[in-house]
Amino acid sequence: MNAAKILVIDDEPALQRAMQKVLKTENYSVVIAGNGIEGYEHFKKEKPDLVLLDLRMPKMDGFGFLEKIRIREDDPYSVVVITGHGNDREVERCFELGVNFFLHKPISLVEVRCITKRCLEMKATEKELREHRSLLEKKVAERTRELTDQLYFQQNLIDSIPIPVYFKDPDLKYLGCNKASEETLGYAKEHIIGRTVHDIMPENIARIHHQKDLQLLQAGEMKHYEVSTEYSNGKKHDQLVFKALFNNKKGDVEGLIGTNLDITERNRARLKLEHQAEELKNANTALRVILKQVNENKTDMESKVLDNFARLVSPYLETLEINLAGSTQLEYIKIIQENIKKITSSFSQKLSSSYLGLSPREIQVADLVRHGRTNKESSGILNISVNAVEFHRNNLRRKLGIQNKKVNLRTYLLSMD
Repeated sequence: MNAAKILVIDDEPALQRAMQKVLKTENYSVVIAGNGIEGYEHFKKEKPDLVLLDLRMPKMDGFGFLEKIRIREDDPYSVVVITGHGNDREVERCFELGVNFFLHKPISLVEVRCITKRCLEMKATEKELREHRSLLEKKVAERTRELTDQLYFQQNLIDSIPIPVYFKDPDLKYLGCNKASEETLGYAKEHIIGRTVHDIMPENIARIHHQKDLQLLQAGEMKHYEVSTEYSNGKKHDQLVFKALFNNKKGDVEGLIGTNLDITERNRARLKLEHQAEELKNANTALRVILKQVNENKTDMESKVLDNFARLVSPYLETLEINLAGSTQLEYIKIIQENIKKITSSFSQKLSSSYLGLSPREIQVADLVRHGRTNKESSGILNISVNAVEFHRNNLRRKLGIQNKKVNLRTYLLSMD
């Protein structure tokens, strides 16, 4: 850190030398001026951290210097005035000009050292406090802006909901609502907030809502009920009302939130829906009959496919297996037989679905892995390199969603059966 800079303004050479000596002993940088004019020039140029100012000097005295610099509370420097004992008028005037620290003649060099240290520490603390305050004010401003944006977003969010939404405090006064509530009640939000249902609804309807709200506050459980009410347009509507409590972070009840669903049309359509339900029941019965026939046809078809494989394919494969005994091509016959078993198994649809998105080569590698073939064996069967087999195995793990997981590929493929 740079040494603190001290400006001494005094016309006595002996005092200048004494102050310079004691301050340099404390490793401060010291600038000397013999009068107010010279001191002011040094003040503007050097920007000291502390000024030690004598009041009685030629050309420009200490008061003239103080009037020139005009001390403010947030200035980064302090001014210590050197004055004679018992001159209260000078002290009073110095206070009026912003000075808070004094050295009385005859001066003690120990006092000079102590007050210098105290003033520099105080200004450092003030600077730190200003920085903290500035940072705090910035954070408060940012948080205020965030909360304002959040409130604006939340209001826009509930305003976009096409059904009435509102919330009340524990005294059952409205805290807020959306535009749908304004339209239903026939009042602007500013008129609704701070009021109760007794202030904005017919008394017979208000009594119902108020009683239900009290029950909710006592029971603490969600309430729903139906009520017939009159909208602002004068038409009667049936409403299904839902209400629940909301709490703060401590778990204390902060109020309730509610919403009203207009069920007028639902009630009017109830008989029609019951009739349609009966028709749908009959249609479902017919559909079950059709599905049963489809399943029977499916089972019959699968049986025919299995029979055709057994009669038309399997005998020839068995003959090939006998004729190719000892040949390297026998391995292909075994793979074909195993694949036919899978195709004709009840699991074939699930297996095919699992391979969606796999290339033909990846399916071949997957089959060989399922059969317990090593990478070297698979490369010989498929006539590709071991690295190519490893590449396809990695693709399989990625497409099956087990990449970077401690899952054995063969075990996973076998679990799909």
